[in-house]
Amino acid sequence: MLARSSNEFGAKIVQERVFEDTGGARRTDSGIVQIQRQIPVFTQSAPDYDVLVAADESDVFAGYLPYRTWDARPVAGSAGLVPKSWDAAHDQWGANQLQNRFMTMFRRRMTTLDGQAWVAARMIGEAVSRKQSADPKIMMEFFKSPDFALAAFKGRRLTLRDWNLQLRQPILLADGRVIAAVSPQEGFLHQVSELDTLGYDRPETRCRLK
Repeated sequence: MLARSSNEFGAKIVQERVFEDTGGARRTDSGIVQIQRQIPVFTQSAPDYDVLVAADESDVFAGYLPYRTWDARPVAGSAGLVPKSWDAAHDQWGANQLQNRFMTMFRRRMTTLDGQAWVAARMIGEAVSRKQSADPKIMMEFFKSPDFALAAFKGRRLTLRDWNLQLRQPILLADGRVIAAVSPQEGFLHQVSELDTLGYDRPETRCRLK
């Protein structure tokens, strides 16, 4: 996915490296010290680069990369500047209202998973209220139609791509404390929707859901 995105947006991957997890006890003092020492050596002697992008779905090593790379470079991907569908720091476009309601009810901030669950529930509620039916077939037809749109505190209406039902939505770029930016970035145009510059566009997928 990172390689595909770099080609699409004109970035150049100067080198790829695979971090080998030694299985150390990262939750003990000795384990933390061990991996802290490994990271600078792991990133040493790299070709000149602008940003280090980590792909670490299992959350094994990426969290140790910021401020520990051999060369002083920003980190993005699975750590540092992280792309998210929702983040506790998001407060633009009225999102602070939703965050406060969630905090009042659950005594904690909304996570990415909470945000995704809220959007899913809102989609179902929107379909049922608009079509006055809970029939899955009727709801699915509504989702695929041009009439479906969802306000989700992200500055743009959320819709579904009719060819594969992926959700069109802005992506938050968060650093753990603030929202640094929101994608799609300015300058990336699309003949249908700028949100289709994110994810798989119609010509790029063979998936056709019915």
